[in-house]
Amino acid sequence: MAWHSAFWLAAAAALFSLPAGARTFCCSDEAGRRVCGDILPVECQKRPYQEFDGRGVVVRNYEGPMTAEERSRREAERARKQEEERQARELERSNRALRASYASVSDIDAKRDRLLAEANENLKQAREDLNAALAHKHKLDMEAEFFQKKPMPDALKSELRENQEELARLQATVDDKKRDIAAIEAHFDDEKKRFLSLVGGRR
Repeated sequence: MAWHSAFWLAAAAALFSLPAGARTFCCSDEAGRRVCGDILPVECQKRPYQEFDGRGVVVRNYEGPMTAEERSRREAERARKQEEERQARELERSNRALRASYASVSDIDAKRDRLLAEANENLKQAREDLNAALAHKHKLDMEAEFFQKKPMPDALKSELRENQEELARLQATVDDKKRDIAAIEAHFDDEKKRFLSLVGGRR
């Protein structure tokens, strides 16, 4: 213990006795011994080390080479922070746009209602088209009954196939219009909540 104390005192004295512009590099080797030099010692090249100025003040801490796992964790952490910062900037931009777009909750409701009216009209038209295709399918199915025991004309086969494809397309359109309505409602519910939080609950 006495030897270690003497070593550290000697190292400290050596640091403080250096010229003002000098640099010293120190690290602990594999055995835990302090190694210093005015150029980076070999023992420090693959280990964390410190750089001191001529007054013995730490100028910089060097972490040393990282393992692949450490680099991976650092990159993941950096990416996470960058994403959080990006989301924060986007939220701030979105909040400014929200305040600029609406003067009150009534303005939000009015815009929502206009978009919902348009979306519901589109859904109504899609359903009418689907019902017309279903009615045509019923007509084609009745015609096809006459050919249960004899070959069906190619024209009827083609028309049945086209009708089936049209039904699938129209049903997908109806489903899309329903999702549009749900998305509009969810969007403006969120807009209202954010707007109220920004204006302190004033409507």
